[in-house]
Amino acid sequence: MKRFYLVLTFVMLSLFISSNSVFAESKSELNEKINGLEEEKSQIDEEANGIKSKVNETDEKIAENQGEQKETKNEIEEIDSDLESTQAQLKAKQDEIATTNNKIAETEDEISKTESEIEKLKEEIEELKEEIKQLEEKIAAREELLKNRLRAIQQNGGNTSYLEVILGAQSFGDFINRATAVTKIMDSDKKIMEEQQSDKEKLEESKLTVEANKKEVEEKQVALEENKEELEGTKASLVAQQQELNQIKSTLDQQKSNKQSLMAELETEEEELHEIKLSAQEEQQLLNAQAANIQKAIAQAEKEKQKIDQLAKQEAQKSQEQGSSSSSQTSASNGGNRDFIKPTTGRVTSHFNPNRLHPIYNVVRPHNGTDFGWRASGASNIKASASGVVSYAGWMGGYGNTIMITHSINGKTYATLYAHLSSIHVSSSQSVSQGQQIGVMGSTGSSTARHLHFEIHAGGYKNPVNPMNYLN
Repeated sequence: MKRFYLVLTFVMLSLFISSNSVFAESKSELNEKINGLEEEKSQIDEEANGIKSKVNETDEKIAENQGEQKETKNEIEEIDSDLESTQAQLKAKQDEIATTNNKIAETEDEISKTESEIEKLKEEIEELKEEIKQLEEKIAAREELLKNRLRAIQQNGGNTSYLEVILGAQSFGDFINRATAVTKIMDSDKKIMEEQQSDKEKLEESKLTVEANKKEVEEKQVALEENKEELEGTKASLVAQQQELNQIKSTLDQQKSNKQSLMAELETEEEELHEIKLSAQEEQQLLNAQAANIQKAIAQAEKEKQKIDQLAKQEAQKSQEQGSSSSSQTSASNGGNRDFIKPTTGRVTSHFNPNRLHPIYNVVRPHNGTDFGWRASGASNIKASASGVVSYAGWMGGYGNTIMITHSINGKTYATLYAHLSSIHVSSSQSVSQGQQIGVMGSTGSSTARHLHFEIHAGGYKNPVNPMNYLN
């Protein structure tokens, strides 16, 4: 139900209670009015129950939302834990890859050194081959010499001996010469044989050395190549594991981002649900106030019925005079100043703005009134902007301590609202005069500093207009 209807009905009821016009109504009219009021109260009670159900339903949604937030928060914490573990594994893999890269670099250095050694060995092998060739040539030459000597011995019949050569000397000097010559020949033959044997041994040793060195270098090269290949395989495996961990991390980051977005949506939804709940509670408060006023109106009407019964026993003329007096009182009660005055002497700190950025929630929301700031020189007292009836006095969500007054000016209904008060000096259903103090400026509800938020609604609540266009 629109609040305009609530406030308008409330005004009419309040005027009914404060008026003495009922004295002029008949008993049947009062019965009809009582029945109508009871029917309206029943409707309001039904609507209030509906709003209560809405509040309960909103509470359930808030509890469900908070449960989802808790679950989402736990999921984010789990993802954070997985991320931390994945980060640690990634660090370990990166360290392993770095170590493997170092080993590969060392192996490549060893391979490079080995290749240099191989080149050097090749040069040495070539030198050895040349040496072997020379040895083989020497050995072949000696063998040819030895063959010639053997051939010469065979041609001489093999009877010549070094002893005969010595004994054939003609003189002692010849003997000495012959002995020396034989000795040289024997030494030469011995040396040739020894050199031949030494060169053969050296040749075999060189060949073995060449083969051994060649085999050692080749084996070392094969081992290094195998080691390098193994390290490359290890590195490839580690890189694949790192890529897998990076993919896991990317997935976890995305999941965390999604959960954080969901959390933000849930928090926004919770704020909206709280606002819906506050709005419903405010409407319920207005309905309860209206129902209470209807009940007062019914009680007042019942009293008036009793008065009519008493008046019926009196003279018709006296009853007529009382009705005339009542009519004049009613007329007086509906009078009053039709203009609005400033509710406080504070300066304007924020104007009426349908698209203002909210200073607390940081979202664009309509600012349906004018804010007056506090100052030490008496700006804390809040006055009724026009004469009327208090339709609401109490706490109202983000407005904090709030007073709402309904006014009937030039046949049109208005509502004024005074929010963020530190204290309230009036109560619901109370009639107030223009300029009467109704409260004290404060900073209750959603407020950043002490000030008065003042609204004027033309035609009833929920029809905000710029207050500055209506104030004297």
